[in-house]
Amino acid sequence: MNKYSTIAAAAAMTVMAGPALAQTTTGQSQRDRIGAIFGTLFGDRLGATTSIEAQWAAGRTPLATQRNQFESRVDSEVRMGTLSQAVGARIKADYDALVQLEARYGADQRFTTQERTDLADRYGALTQVLADRGYANGSNSGGGVVATADVANGRAEFDTRVNAAVTARRITRVEATRLKVDYAALVQTEAGYLRDGVISDSERDDLDSRLDTFDARIAGSTNASTVLTPRARLDAIMRALPSSGLSTAAQAQLRVEQQDISRLEAAYARINVTADERAYLDRRLGELEVRARVRR
Repeated sequence: MNKYSTIAAAAAMTVMAGPALAQTTTGQSQRDRIGAIFGTLFGDRLGATTSIEAQWAAGRTPLATQRNQFESRVDSEVRMGTLSQAVGARIKADYDALVQLEARYGADQRFTTQERTDLADRYGALTQVLADRGYANGSNSGGGVVATADVANGRAEFDTRVNAAVTARRITRVEATRLKVDYAALVQTEAGYLRDGVISDSERDDLDSRLDTFDARIAGSTNASTVLTPRARLDAIMRALPSSGLSTAAQAQLRVEQQDISRLEAAYARINVTADERAYLDRRLGELEVRARVRR
C-alpha cells in the first residue's frame, strides 16, 4: 500500500464527497461518525477542516495540540471492540507521522496554502479511516491483500516534491538526486513484492516505513544529529521499537539494521572519518529513526 494514494483517495471522500455519502442510510451513518470526530476534536462542521485550517493560518499546530484527544478516541474504539488493537496502533502511528509533518511545516510559525491543504487532506484521510473502522485496502486482519503498484504510480508526485524542496533550499541537488535514485530502488522492491499480486502486512510496513524516511529527507530534518551522539540515537531506536506499533517482522528487520549500523558506528569511532562518511552514518541513522517512529 502507498500512503500517498490511500490518503489522496480517502481525503477526496472525506472533504469533497459529502453529498454522495448522504444517498444511503449507511452513508449517512458514516457521515455522522466523521462529523462527530471532527466536531469533538476541532469543532468543524461535517466534511470540512475550516477551524484547523484557520489555526494553521495563524501559525498554530492544532494536530499536535489535539493529539491526546485523537489517541483517546482511538483507544475508546479499541476498548469497544470496533477497532482491532493492530489497526488502532497503526492509526496512532500515522497520526504521529502527521504531527511530525505539521511540526516540520510550521517550524517557521507559518503554513503555506499548499502545506495547509496537504495537512487537511492527510488529516481528513485519517479521520475517514477511523470512521470506517479500518483501512480502505482491507488489510486489517493481518493477511495479504490484492494490491497495485502504488509506489511506482506515485513517482511523478515524488519527483515534484523533491524538486520543490531543492527550490526552497531545504535539500541540495546532490541530495535530490540520491532521493530519486533511492525511490527508483523502492519501485523495484515493490515490483518484487507484487509478483504474486499481493502485498502482505510486513511488506506494506516495509514500503510505508521507507516512504516515511523519504518524507524526512525531503524536509531536510537534522534535529537529532545536532543534539544526540550516534550511539545515543542507536539506543533511542531500540527503546522506541516496542511502542512503535510496527509488526513483529518489521521490528525484527529494524533490529538487524540497527545492529549493522551499530557496528559501523563502532568502526567509525576508532578512526578519523571523512565528512562524507559522517554524512552517510547520519543519513542511515535518520532513516532508521523515521522507520522506528522515534519521537523527538
